[in-house]
Amino acid sequence: MRRLLALAAAATLVAGAACTRGAAPAASTAPRLTASSVAAIALCTTTEAELRTALGAPARDGVLHRARILSWMGGETEGGVVHYLAVLLDDRGVVVDLYWDVPTEIPWTPTDQCLGR
Repeated sequence: MRRLLALAAAATLVAGAACTRGAAPAASTAPRLTASSVAAIALCTTTEAELRTALGAPARDGVLHRARILSWMGGETEGGVVHYLAVLLDDRGVVVDLYWDVPTEIPWTPTDQCLGR
């Protein structure tokens, strides 16, 4: 999780430095959704607040069978495919399952991977 927060801090510093030098701001100063930022998410440990700090506001904040699902969409790959991250949160706001860049043909059934921990 420290890596995830460090990536977000670095993105904020870079955007701030560009603005103070008089350079045109980037099209988006929001942290980018990348494989490394997703790899820093730890099941049963990472919280919603940490995700929002590292990745910005989610594209969707919804409910599936009374469970909260947050999702983010990122930049396109070379082939024009958009990166997609969805997480299942427990009632404490802790990530208990995640879905990252899986082809849409493969359904995701959110399941608490932290039961019994």
